Amino acid sequence: MNIFKVFIPHIFVFIIGIFWFLVSAWLAENRGILIFFISISVYCVLFFIIVGLIPSPLIRARPTKNRNADTVIILGFGYTINVSNMKPGKSNQFLLDWTLNNYKDSLKLILVQEGVWVAADKEALQKLGIKIMRIHRHDPNINLNTFDTAFCAIELLKTLDKNKVILVAHDLQLQRAIWDFKRIGRKIYPECTFIVPDIPDTPFDPNSKQFQTRYEFIYKIGELLIARPRDFFSPIPTRCRAPVEQNS
Repeated sequence: MNIFKVFIPHIFVFIIGIFWFLVSAWLAENRGILIFFISISVYCVLFFIIVGLIPSPLIRARPTKNRNADTVIILGFGYTINVSNMKPGKSNQFLLDWTLNNYKDSLKLILVQEGVWVAADKEALQKLGIKIMRIHRHDPNINLNTFDTAFCAIELLKTLDKNKVILVAHDLQLQRAIWDFKRIGRKIYPECTFIVPDIPDTPFDPNSKQFQTRYEFIYKIGELLIARPRDFFSPIPTRCRAPVEQNS
């Protein structure tokens, strides 16, 4: 994980923030302390707006040249609820359809999170000779982020003796995902190679149960200011917190 790329927004807020603070302090001396607080508040609002409007190409991962493998991991991106039943939502359905459209002729195994699992037509995949397995158990009481999921997935890959994998995720999540998988992979499964596909613009679902996956603007703020630094500092897990006892 590149420390400079992870902390570019934070470096920006620090440098510009100091300048803005000094200007605000000068204004406070001449116009009153209220002006200081108004100026700082304006800066904070502008900063979040700028981060949320960062062009998507600056956040995306660079695709790998050789993208062939018979195994794919698809990370879920939100989900919807219909009464009490989970539905995949636009994002997960898109990621699964894109994967099958591009790799179904070479695929033998797909590892997925629950949102993608419910999107999959298991019988159709079986007819194509493709096996689909859950990466981890879905438990509303256990929040597994991308870093946690990477550990569960890599443990499963090692068990299945799969050492070349295509990693599919929302195009704005993929860069962090590949950082996480490579970091954990180097520790517990260094023989494994992770392939970065050229994921197109992935839709957001305004009805997603997970608020941060509803809108691009909100997601970029969380991705750049919270998720990337969090994963950068997270210790590598020692166990999968929601293992699947039996995959089907």
